Amino acid sequence: MDQIRWGLIGCGSVSRSRVARAILDDPRSQLVAACRRNETELASFCESFDIERAYTNVDELVADVEVDAVYIATPVCEHLPQTLAAAQAGKHVLVEKPMGMSVIECDRMIAACQQAKVKLGVAYYRRFYPIVHRIKELLRNGELGTVMAVSVATATTPATLPGQEGYWRLIPGEGGGGALMDIGSHRINILLHLFGEVADITAVCDRRAADYAVEDTAVLLLRFQSGLAGTLQCHFGCSTDPDEFAVLGTRARLVARPLNGDQLIIESDGERRSERHPPPDNLCGPLVADFVAAILEHRAPTVSGEEGRATNLVIERAYHAATA
Repeated sequence: MDQIRWGLIGCGSVSRSRVARAILDDPRSQLVAACRRNETELASFCESFDIERAYTNVDELVADVEVDAVYIATPVCEHLPQTLAAAQAGKHVLVEKPMGMSVIECDRMIAACQQAKVKLGVAYYRRFYPIVHRIKELLRNGELGTVMAVSVATATTPATLPGQEGYWRLIPGEGGGGALMDIGSHRINILLHLFGEVADITAVCDRRAADYAVEDTAVLLLRFQSGLAGTLQCHFGCSTDPDEFAVLGTRARLVARPLNGDQLIIESDGERRSERHPPPDNLCGPLVADFVAAILEHRAPTVSGEEGRATNLVIERAYHAATA
């Protein structure tokens, strides 16, 4: 096998803006099937990306013998049943973040894919940002000295009306939580990658600006097992996204603002320098390419199910801390 034939489950904004094109642009991938319940919207999506086979039922897509792997881009509540169905059918699974509604769901997804001997990856695509790789390198070579603290802040405006695409993010039974689950999960994943496991968590999760059924504000104080202190702020409903990732050390401070951009500022001994590390044109491109390589090279994906579970565990502990 030198090519992976993909089926895309979920044809919403993420699939339209990034995922479908990332698969089509990958030289070792083919996008052969898509699934969405709404037949009219499914037909339009398939026409836009020249996809041959359209399914309104997930079970029919995963039963397609021409599909090797699936990308699951549906509300979080669908991730577990769709992963189980795909694994049982022998399909590799790359699932959107956060991985599941709970750690227990993540465990079931990992076990099912292990039993079926298929790959399981989670779509934390920021792990592949050049700016994140550079931060990792600076930490590893000791340029910052002893790292004292890390602070992260992010915000977004979700769909706020029933029927709008993405409104499920405001429904606890569909998204599993609010700002922390949705946008906070990406940053937690990077924090774990850069700084290791979290020992203690203090958290405030609240509704400050809107009458959502989920939190629009989550503020976490993290103590990593290394002793490093970290803060994470996640917000729904702000017109401005700070998108800041800052690390303070005894010798230097670095700031990526925005993290989704290309500029990394390094301040040391009264001097300030700027480095540029542009992200890929399609943020999902490296994620898809890595997952395809994992299948063809018989290795684990860079962002494995276990890594997705670790992120969910921090989220779950934070929600528990906020209500304790």
